[in-house]
Parts: sequence; C-alpha cells; structure tokens
Amino acid sequence: MTLKLLKMLDMTHEDELSCGEVHALLDEYVELKLRGEDVEALMPLVKYHLDICRDCFEEYEALLAALAFEESL
Repeated sequence: MTLKLLKMLDMTHEDELSCGEVHALLDEYVELKLRGEDVEALMPLVKYHLDICRDCFEEYEALLAALAFEESL
C-alpha cells in the first residue's frame, strides 16, 4: 500500500486535473473519442488523469460504452 502511494505521488504533476474537473470534461472527451478525434492530443490532461485514476477511468469506460451503444441504435 505504501509503495503504491509513493508511486502515485511520484507521478503527480503541477498541472494535473482533479477528479471533479475530469468529470466536467468527460462527456466532451468521450464524444471526441467516438468521432475518431485524437483525444490524447486534444485533451492530454484528461488522458493523463484517466491513466492514473481508476475511479475516473471506470466512469469514462461506462460513459463510452453507453454512448457507443446509443449511437448503434
């Protein structure tokens, strides 16, 4: 547990987004992703946060799946 915490602290950057900020941008991020846009280049801070935050990543996956399903109807 301590090692995991130290790794997370080591990966921290000054210009990181909080979970709340990511949640506010998540719908836009997913819509860009579904359109085939390069979301990593367009919203790198969101991508970075999703890479390190399991909770936000799970929210992203759920939203992506829901919108992809909706578009398939």
